[in-house]
Amino acid sequence: MSIKKRLSALLIAVVLISSITILPVSAASDDEIDVSECEIYAQHIINDLMSTGCRRPYSGNYYNKSGDLADELLDVAYKYEKGEVTAVELQNKYDETKEFYENPWISPCYAEQTCYVAVHEQNYNNWYTDEQWNTFIEKRDNLLQALRVIDSDLEPAKWGSVYDYDYTVKQQKYISKCFYELLYIYNEMTCKDIIQGDVNRDGVVSVSDATLIQKYIVGEVNFTGAQELRAKVNVDSYSVSVKDATLIQKYIVGYTDVYFYTGGIVKNESDFATSLDNWEICSRW
Repeated sequence: MSIKKRLSALLIAVVLISSITILPVSAASDDEIDVSECEIYAQHIINDLMSTGCRRPYSGNYYNKSGDLADELLDVAYKYEKGEVTAVELQNKYDETKEFYENPWISPCYAEQTCYVAVHEQNYNNWYTDEQWNTFIEKRDNLLQALRVIDSDLEPAKWGSVYDYDYTVKQQKYISKCFYELLYIYNEMTCKDIIQGDVNRDGVVSVSDATLIQKYIVGEVNFTGAQELRAKVNVDSYSVSVKDATLIQKYIVGYTDVYFYTGGIVKNESDFATSLDNWEICSRW
């Protein structure tokens, strides 16, 4: 055999040996994944949702789906340890869970409910400043146009005229962006320097507030959304009722079991003062 042929054969042998040596190392590294990290992360999500998730403005189906993904991640981690799924499958489920949980967006059908409330909000008695009201109108219209991307004549309803599957993921994320911008200004309009029960905004809770609530109930006066939130001092109230006026009267005469929240704007994401679908006051107040 010539020297040239010997060298060629030797080179081929080296390549083959290298391939045999390298491939198992790569395969081994592909199979390595920290199962405990996946399990800890899934449990963190479950614990977080149990303590604060239901008060987040993106609750609804995204709150539920985050919990479902965490459960699925735990299940896949368990199957991986038993050898029933691959490391790639576990990694994919971890990535899917992390992406969704840490980058939530608003479901269009929930955003529509918020837009419906915003469209029907009025600045009665110039309760809001011009700057607040103009910003609110701008952000409300942005959300409305985002929802109208599939139907230019869409009129937001309290529920039922918008379906999530009509929108692409990109459109849903833009709707979410508009939603958060609207929620931020509304949160500031309604919750800055708030005294719960103070519906006439004179800085104190008095008989005047109870009387004003009674007038609202019988239709003699109108309330802005901010006034409605302040009036709902009864934690069981879904709408302003006689119970709220009665509770204020009990507060005035010194009942010790009555407590009203007094404070500034709620900025912590887990303690938003407004909820996703009906802008009810946060129960933690």
